[in-house]
Amino acid sequence: MIQSVRKFFRRVGDKLLPSELQALDAGQVQDIARDIGVATDDLYRLDRLGAQASLMPQRLSHEGLSPVVIQAEWPAVWKDLQRVCGNCRSKDVCRNELELAPDAQDWRRYCPNEHTIKSLG
Repeated sequence: MIQSVRKFFRRVGDKLLPSELQALDAGQVQDIARDIGVATDDLYRLDRLGAQASLMPQRLSHEGLSPVVIQAEWPAVWKDLQRVCGNCRSKDVCRNELELAPDAQDWRRYCPNEHTIKSLG
């Protein structure tokens, strides 16, 4: 999902910056959300998060899982992983752990995708 949002903003380019999403009317935002396959509320939330929206591909890779394979083989699972990660409230903890102690397993306590990642492994 987050990749879809990023791809959308790259495609639109300078015509619509993420911070300008708030300036659109509700119908336009609904159209964009539908086009990229996310709920309107999730699109607003992802817009507020900006570039920090997903650490999930890095987490998957660190756990020995290929984000590319998951995206290709299980697109619905990929989209859900992105949605959950994009809405996570533990990004700072996750980012710090990935940077400072990548072998630590503390993420299993706070990551809302833990069960799905475990199932994929």
